[in-house]
Parts: sequence; C-alpha cells; structure tokens
Amino acid sequence: MEQILSQEEIDALLKGISEGDIDTDLEPPVEQATEAEPFDWARFTRWKKDRLPALDFIYDRFSKSFRSALSLYLEKEVAISPEPLQYLPYGEFVKTLSVPTNMNVVVTEKLKGFFMVIFDAPVIFCVLETIFGSSNISAPMVEGREFTRIEFNVIKKITELLCVEMEKAWSPVYEIVCKFSRSEVNPKYVTMISEEEVVSLAEIAIEIADVKGLMKICMPYGLLETIKGYLISTPSREDEEMREKWFMNLREKVYDVPLELRVVLGRKRTSLQAFLQMVNENMIVIDRYVDDPIEVDIHNKHHMKGRLGLYKGNKAVRLDEIL
Repeated sequence: MEQILSQEEIDALLKGISEGDIDTDLEPPVEQATEAEPFDWARFTRWKKDRLPALDFIYDRFSKSFRSALSLYLEKEVAISPEPLQYLPYGEFVKTLSVPTNMNVVVTEKLKGFFMVIFDAPVIFCVLETIFGSSNISAPMVEGREFTRIEFNVIKKITELLCVEMEKAWSPVYEIVCKFSRSEVNPKYVTMISEEEVVSLAEIAIEIADVKGLMKICMPYGLLETIKGYLISTPSREDEEMREKWFMNLREKVYDVPLELRVVLGRKRTSLQAFLQMVNENMIVIDRYVDDPIEVDIHNKHHMKGRLGLYKGNKAVRLDEIL
C-alpha cells in the first residue's frame, strides 16, 4: 500500500506541530443558520386522502356513454378522452378557473350531496355554433362576457344529458340520482364547500371538429367518503360475469329443493275423550262443504287455495288463488 506522505514530510509535519509553527486549534467554520418554515400538520392530513379506484372505472364508463349521447345530441362526431383523476384542496382548484366561468351545480339525492360540472368557454361556444347551424366550426373568440339566457338553456340541457349518463356510469358501483340545480359564473358564489376541503377532480378532454376544451367534474371527497366501501375496489367485467353465472347456478339449485305440499280437506276440533271413543264407521263432520275452496299448505304454511276435482281419471286439486 502506497504512503500518502513520505518519511521526510511526516518528520517535518511533526516538527511543525511540536514547535508551534502549525496551528492545531482551528475552529470549524460557522454555518449560516437557515430559517425554518412552519409545517401545518392539520392542513396536510386534511388533503392527504386515499385514492378510490372505482372512480376511474366510473369515469371511463361515463366518457364512453357521454361521447355517444353528445354526438347524437349535436348530430356531429365528438371525441372524448378522460385525464387521470386528481385529489387536491378546493381552494387550489378554484384558482385555476377564470372569471366568468361556467360552473353547474348538480345535486345527488342518494348521496345527499352535490358535485360541480365546469365547461371551458370554447366548448360551450362550439356547441352553440353546432346547434344553431354554423357550417364552419372553429374556435370562437371568447371575450370574457357572461352567458345569455339562451346560452344558459343550452348549457342546462347538456348538463341534464350529463346527469343521465352519470347515473348509468355509477349503476354497477352505487345507485345515484343526479338533478341539475343551478349555474354560476363566479366560483365564489358556490359557498357549500370550504377552500381547505379535498375534492376529486376529473378532467375530460372534449374535441368537436377542430375545437378542443375541457369538461371538469369536481366532487367533494367528503361526499365520496360516505360510500368509501363501494369505491375502494374496482368492479370488472369478469366479476359481473362471475356473479351472473353464480346467480344462475344458485337459481337452478333452488328449483331442485324438495317441498312438502299438503292439501287440507277440512279440520275438526274434538276432545281427547271423544277421539278415544271413535270406532270404525263413525262419521266426522268437518268445517266446510264439498264445493268450498280447500287449503294447500307448503311446509305447514298456508300458501294457496283450490278446489277438488278429477283430471284424467285421477283425483286432483285446481289452484284458484296464490296467497
């Protein structure tokens, strides 16, 4: 192993230390103190939420069905593609919106809450041009003005169309009922959710002719947390087929369960003494006539009524009523 210092250099170093030529009391350099920033643990835990895989499945179904519905409504081919889901505080989401904007509040009755649908202005104006018969559809000039009443009516119809397709997309996971509530042009007017609350944001790209824009669906995480058990696993086509196959197999097995069916011709209450005194050829008077309906029991429970008769030479009971 090679020596870093020669013997002469080592001797010179030791001599310098012993004679005081080399200072051995050097102080370490003083590091500049850095100012610490406070960390808000409460805010961190508020927006650090679990992902809900079933939402990806729902929005994928919704994108396909809404594309077909919107294309049929506009009578023009529409391309729709969903972006990855985001979970962020509502305050940060609002900062990305311009004013005026188109924010539609949709109430979900089964979930007892609401979610918001936001359309980019170019998409809205492109839809309007398509509906009112423009032959050359291009990206319109948006001047930052508010929408007119006619334009709001068109937006309402598109949102109601969205509600129908959203209910269909949710049906394999959880049944919801969506209803259009109102439209707002300023996010500050929607005060039903605080800025610190976490929301699930789904951005769906819409392309009509050469015009591209986004449709954003913002749903409070607190609303989803009430049905978190339904959203933590992703349903699949294989699961649905397996459940259907299992149901058909179970139904076939149930049909093979043997049942004890008994026809009660009549009843008679008597004492134990009278019963012990009965002999051959005694007559027992029952509680009904020959033409009265008789009871048909299954496992000692009364389920049907019928009448006695003959069928192809055999004694039979014709069922007249199922209770």
